[in-house]
Amino acid sequence: MPDSPHIPGERMTEAVIDLGAVAENLRIFRARTDAALMAVVKADGYGHGAVQIARTALAHGATWLAVSFISEALPLRAAGIRAPILTFLHLPDEDLTEALRADLDLTVSTEVQLAEIAARATRLGRTAEIQLKVDTGLHRNGASPAQWPSLVEAAAQLEREGALHVRGIWSHLAHPDQPEHPTTTRQLELFDAAVRQAEEAGLTGRLLHIANSTAALTIPRSHHDVIRLGSGLYGIDHAGGNGLVPTMTLRARIAMTRRVDAGEGVSYDHVYQTSEACNLALVPLGYADGLPRAASGSARIAVAGEQRLVAGRIAMNSCVVDAGQLEIAAGDQAVVFGTGEQGEPTVAEWAAWSDTTPLEVLTRIGPRVTRRYIAADGDEAVTDVSASAHGDKLRVVVLFGGPGGEYDVSCASGATIVSYLDRERYQVQPVRISPEGRWIPGPADWAAGICGPHDLVAATPDPAVRSGADHEQALGVLAAADIVVPALHGPFGEDGTVQALMDALGVRYVGSGMAASVLGMDKDAAKRVLVTSGLPVADWAVLRREDEDLSDADRERLGLPAFVKPARSGSSVGVSRVKSWEELDNALATARKWDGKVLVERSVIGREVDIAVLEHPDGRIEASPPVEIVLHQGNRDFLDYAAKYTDATATDVLLPAPLDPEITAELQRMAVEAFEILGCRGLARVDFLLRDGVEPVFNEINTFPGFSSTSLYPRMWAEAGIALPRLLDTLIDTVLAGVPA
Repeated sequence: MPDSPHIPGERMTEAVIDLGAVAENLRIFRARTDAALMAVVKADGYGHGAVQIARTALAHGATWLAVSFISEALPLRAAGIRAPILTFLHLPDEDLTEALRADLDLTVSTEVQLAEIAARATRLGRTAEIQLKVDTGLHRNGASPAQWPSLVEAAAQLEREGALHVRGIWSHLAHPDQPEHPTTTRQLELFDAAVRQAEEAGLTGRLLHIANSTAALTIPRSHHDVIRLGSGLYGIDHAGGNGLVPTMTLRARIAMTRRVDAGEGVSYDHVYQTSEACNLALVPLGYADGLPRAASGSARIAVAGEQRLVAGRIAMNSCVVDAGQLEIAAGDQAVVFGTGEQGEPTVAEWAAWSDTTPLEVLTRIGPRVTRRYIAADGDEAVTDVSASAHGDKLRVVVLFGGPGGEYDVSCASGATIVSYLDRERYQVQPVRISPEGRWIPGPADWAAGICGPHDLVAATPDPAVRSGADHEQALGVLAAADIVVPALHGPFGEDGTVQALMDALGVRYVGSGMAASVLGMDKDAAKRVLVTSGLPVADWAVLRREDEDLSDADRERLGLPAFVKPARSGSSVGVSRVKSWEELDNALATARKWDGKVLVERSVIGREVDIAVLEHPDGRIEASPPVEIVLHQGNRDFLDYAAKYTDATATDVLLPAPLDPEITAELQRMAVEAFEILGCRGLARVDFLLRDGVEPVFNEINTFPGFSSTSLYPRMWAEAGIALPRLLDTLIDTVLAGVPA
């Protein structure tokens, strides 16, 4: 074979980064733990590109990022990434100004660091986010067990003063692949003890994490609240046998070929000599590009579909492959390492050939090697994830949580909605409102797939003492949204408060406007409006003052048993059923914990039946099949909060309800009529009582019914043939169509 140079003369080397493999590895870890996932993108994403890996990880289940240094975190912020970022290390004299302005979480190991951060934050008028690290045996950074008690006491005091907030407590395992190693056992025990000491100092409810990728696969006890995914994110499986997919393929085009005789020395010092006449391939990758020189003489590179030995020493800019009798030509592809599925070497093999770790091989791949990215869906090759914008996708913000009594239900609804929104149409961002009323935006592009309330809460860690309750940032998120889905129940969420805020911001949102929300939330107001329109309602009396009692005339009119309800609360929160008037005082006290305005309502003996109402983009209002909730005898006196949400044994749900067609039609007509009279929009669930099993009586209306896995509203529409993704599309399309409230 004559000498054959590569004619174009290009240095054709590239590291192909499969972002689909990153997504798959995250899926594998998500299936193994309920903990939140923290993507570690230090060292430029282990040589893969920190920004690209971070965006992919956040889009496929990760809710946190981590880097070693502040200088690594700031470019992520500059790229528009707003997810929480933990930095592992900073220097004693490092200027922390930009770190604090960028809302980075800083690791603190000493009281000196603690004081420096608090002082800088105070000068800036900010509250610093920190995470305390305890050294349980790795002996790198982290407070020693002897230093730990005074560190947590000092941190708790500074938190009380408002200078900082301790978001998390963490440590690092020395033997994560050896669950039974004495050091591992000791480290986990020390970590538990450190957490107890922190709690005694007043630092309760903090994010805890000690597990890395390997521990996530081998030590379930170590999972706590967050898993730090480093090597596993990139497909390095130190534990073995878990199906992780390598994310990087390193390859080059052969620069030159030549035919040599047997006995010829190749490369420096001629430590390699050909055993027969053969073809040599010059590969334009050397130790300046990250190939370990220590692998000289043992490493292999795939050419013409076959692994062949690297001949002699790896040089700075190139290496030579003994291709034997394979037919090769300049410009042909040489694969240094990849997944191994096509017979090419893997990065683990290169690590073995050079007596090092795969992570060293990956992180040493230098900047001269072009990175090319394959999108996570496998359909399109991209050079930069930032260039693959969301295009015409609608930006949908899902609000959940809230300070009312239905926080947990709202978190469950938010998780369901986030899970089932179509990512082909929507870019989805969850925003949590904490029980204290703090607004906490989550990742701006939540990945497709099923998530639970725990995932959403972990992705929106509470800044606690941060000034301003994060309203400025949250208002910016709302204002930038195309559509907001307020998955909020009860006071503050369903009572017009948030709706008024969104109206003021000019934000489009799913569900009823302020006026209808106010009416729907206030049981007294809704009854007054509906009864004047001729809809039957249960008789009632209203007590507005704290010292006001039910008159004798009202007691005679309403009779026993009677229901006592907060006028503006939901899901049976604060509701009591009184069988004698001696029970009234306690019932009133219970209701007044939730609202100063209280209803005492005549009991309607009959069946509980609900109807779901849906408004379509063309303005058509449709009623669902009815559902009947049958309360088991002896369990409870009425359908209270526990029966609705926490006690699966309390009720039977009959869907569709076994009713005469005439009664069904009348209930559906009345549900639509109530929806229209109150001025509702988009959706509602209207609850009825069937007196004596046949006479419909309006009970209440929910202007944003639950969407949890047990909620009736989506189940009723599924019975009608409208699956949850289509139901969500309909709600959003109705808003986009501009159907008036």
